[in-house]
Amino acid sequence: MKKIALGILVLLLIICIWQYALVHYALIQLAGQLSLIYHTQPIEEVINDKNIPKEKKEKLLLIADIKQFAFNQLGFNSNENYTTFYDQHNQPLMYVVSACPKYSMQEYEWQFPIAGTFTYKGFFRRDMADEEVEERKKEGLDVYLGTASGWSTLGWLKDPVLSGMLNKSKGELSELIIHELTHSFKYDKNNVTFNENLATFVGQKGALNFISKHYGPTSSEMKEYEALLQDNQLFDERMTRGYYELDSLYKSFNDSTSEVDKSRLKQALIDEIIGSINQLNLRDKNRYNLIVERKNKINNAWFASFKRYNTLQIELVRSLNLTGGDLRKWLKTTDFSQFSNE
Repeated sequence: MKKIALGILVLLLIICIWQYALVHYALIQLAGQLSLIYHTQPIEEVINDKNIPKEKKEKLLLIADIKQFAFNQLGFNSNENYTTFYDQHNQPLMYVVSACPKYSMQEYEWQFPIAGTFTYKGFFRRDMADEEVEERKKEGLDVYLGTASGWSTLGWLKDPVLSGMLNKSKGELSELIIHELTHSFKYDKNNVTFNENLATFVGQKGALNFISKHYGPTSSEMKEYEALLQDNQLFDERMTRGYYELDSLYKSFNDSTSEVDKSRLKQALIDEIIGSINQLNLRDKNRYNLIVERKNKINNAWFASFKRYNTLQIELVRSLNLTGGDLRKWLKTTDFSQFSNE
């Protein structure tokens, strides 16, 4: 037994030395996730806290209703996610890095044991995210650093309600919770585009169903969410088209295209795409002002996120319509491999 134990220890040591960066990253991420869980409170305690504003308590109670809707009406397996609360103190919790070549829309991929391949990498620590950004930039890649308002541990851990979630409208909150629960319902290893497209689709359709059932189809909550969804869809569709426009531009480059011309044509097209936001029939254009103001910082990696979340939406709509729009039946009977293999 001692020889076996020693052999295992030596093997683990070799793996740690061989994959030091990956092991270090995994341990830091685990520490961040465990620290988050350690500092959570049961939802009941937060609701009974006299110092918590009434509006936030109502949102916490609403989350419980959204969960029950997902379990009872959508057929998701019951779990204990979103039964605890974590106060972010108005600070981001997760930083997300994505990358693409300067003149290609082929997303950079990170490989992780068990979890598979991802086209983004998350960090609980900003300094580590910044280091990753600099490493990818040294490779000549376009890099984008964003933040996540929520994420799923796919049932490995009990996901808490983050305080930042409570700043969302009732419709947005419904969409976010159902989106993340969808990841636990259906997850295709090594296919981020399918996973995020499905969660986006189910999150939005599920939220519409929930708001209609919970508040009424003509309620102010329903009208507010439908208006928001309309703006988001117009914006996402335009940016997704922008992704393909950039892809076509890069494919037109050849050996005679100079670096100066590549850079100039790329920036001109990005400026044109971002400038077109003002021509969209948006009800609330102010929500997108910051993007327009920061157009010089937008790059391929930023556009890639729209493909990641939106390119399968039309196919998913067509598939849902075959079941008469019955979301629960669709989720139960559909062979999703037809989408995940695309």
